[in-house]
Amino acid sequence: MANASRPARLPRSARIAAGVAAVFIAIHVFFTAVYNTPYDHIRNDVLPGAAASGYINPYLQQDYRIFAPNPANSDRNLWLRAWVETPDGERVTTKWVDATSIELAEPARRVLRKQLSIQAALRLMSTYFDMSTAQREVAEQNFHEDEDLTPLQDALIEADDSLDSEARAFIRASNFATSYATQAAKALWSDDGEVIAVQTRSVSTPIIRWDERFEDEPEELSSSYTAMGWRPVMEWSGQSTEGFSASFLKWAEKAGVSGSLTDDEEQPGDTVESDDTDSTGGGTGGDEE
Repeated sequence: MANASRPARLPRSARIAAGVAAVFIAIHVFFTAVYNTPYDHIRNDVLPGAAASGYINPYLQQDYRIFAPNPANSDRNLWLRAWVETPDGERVTTKWVDATSIELAEPARRVLRKQLSIQAALRLMSTYFDMSTAQREVAEQNFHEDEDLTPLQDALIEADDSLDSEARAFIRASNFATSYATQAAKALWSDDGEVIAVQTRSVSTPIIRWDERFEDEPEELSSSYTAMGWRPVMEWSGQSTEGFSASFLKWAEKAGVSGSLTDDEEQPGDTVESDDTDSTGGGTGGDEE
C-alpha cells in the first residue's frame, strides 16, 4: 500500500511569523489581564502593573459598558482652566474650557477610539469618588507650588491611611488629567503669558433614561463633578507641545472656542448643583479675579 502523502511543510518565514504573532498575542493577553486585575496592591506589588498600564494607556484602553445589564448612563467631560501670569506681572484666572467638546468637534474623532480627555475624565471621576470624604476634602486644596503631586499623595494618605491604594489611584488619574490640561492650557493661552498652574474638573452629565426617551418632559437629572484645587504644570519627555497645540487649536476653532483668557462662556459650575471649588482657591493659588 502506498504511503500516505505527508502534508507540505510551511516555509520557514511563515513559521517565524506565526511564532512572533503567538508571542505578541501572549504578551497582549498577559498585560490586559494584569491591567484589569481588581486589586491594586496585587497589580502593582506582585504583578508588573506599571508596565501593563504603560502598554494599555492610552491607545488600548476600552470601555465595554455599552450593552445591558449595566450600560453607560452619563457623559463625562474634562473641563480645565489655568492661572496665567501676563508679561506685565498680572496673574489671571482663565475661563473654564470643555476640552472634551473641543476634541469631539472634529467629526472623524467621534467615531474613533475614546478620546484622551474622556479617558482622563472617566479615571478622575471614578478614583475621586473611591476616596473617603476626608481625602476628597484634601483634593479640594491647592497643591501647585511643587514639581509633582507627591505632597498631595502624602496628604491624602495621611487623611485616611486605610484607603492608601485609592489615594495612589487618584494620583495616577490626576497626573494624566493635569498633564493633558497643561498641554491644552499652553495651546490656548501661552501667547498671553506663562501658564503657572492648572485646574481640572471631571463633569458627569446624566443622559435621558431609556424608558423616558419618548416623554415630552423627561426628568432632568443633576450633573456631578470632582471638586479639585490648583495643580502644578506637568510636562514629560517625549511630548510634542507644538504638535499638540496645532491640533488642539484646530479643533478649538471648529468648536467655536476662542483663546481669550476670560469671557462669559458657560462654566462647568453653571451646570451642576454647586461650585465650591472656587472657594478653595485662597492664597497664592486661588482666584485673583
